[in-house]
Amino acid sequence: MKIIMFFIALVLSGVVNAQTVKFNIDGTLQKNKTAKFAYLVSNGAVLGKGDLFLVRPLDGNSFHFSGTSNLEGKLLRTAFIFLDERGDITLSQVREKIERKIWFVSGSANLKTIYLEDIKLDIENPYNLAPAKIISGGTYLQQSKDAMQAMRERKFLEFVKKNSDSPVALDEVSKMVSFVGLKNLAAVDFGSPNEMYTALSDRLKTTKQGIELKKKLDQNKMK
Repeated sequence: MKIIMFFIALVLSGVVNAQTVKFNIDGTLQKNKTAKFAYLVSNGAVLGKGDLFLVRPLDGNSFHFSGTSNLEGKLLRTAFIFLDERGDITLSQVREKIERKIWFVSGSANLKTIYLEDIKLDIENPYNLAPAKIISGGTYLQQSKDAMQAMRERKFLEFVKKNSDSPVALDEVSKMVSFVGLKNLAAVDFGSPNEMYTALSDRLKTTKQGIELKKKLDQNKMK
């Protein structure tokens, strides 16, 4: 009985660990005259639940965020960072700027979209974070950049094959199927949806997102 309980504990421990992600996010500013605080923001899958909002004062020209976050059933969790003179900006104020389209996540120069992972960034301008360079870590962020480049070069299927066990590959394939459309993918030489799905690892195919992708592909076959 003790042995059985021991293995059950191990399984449950693995499940819990699979639902969270540990992260260490560091940034160094090359030129800084006014920024004094760094912010890390990640909205939960359900509005108001599981939101991540951290504020850290700059230590000289550097900042550091670390912690553990709930993945809420997903394989990845995105976030964004920004810098400011003030340290009293609230999450509600950030949301308001986004809702009023004053700020655009993945669009505004002062916001840097990242994944919650270990990453070190080199930042030249505190109010133009888009060109920040990855110094170390940032595996998923780099892969997302590689995916965009592969799309521009019409080599997306090659990207999926090269990164077949990466959650980024599954996420990008899922987004393309949802937003580009199944029929349009072949038209722009990205490869067929089935080819992209087949290229994914068996591990990813058994995840919730992988199963949902397969269901969507099968439903399209029946039409």
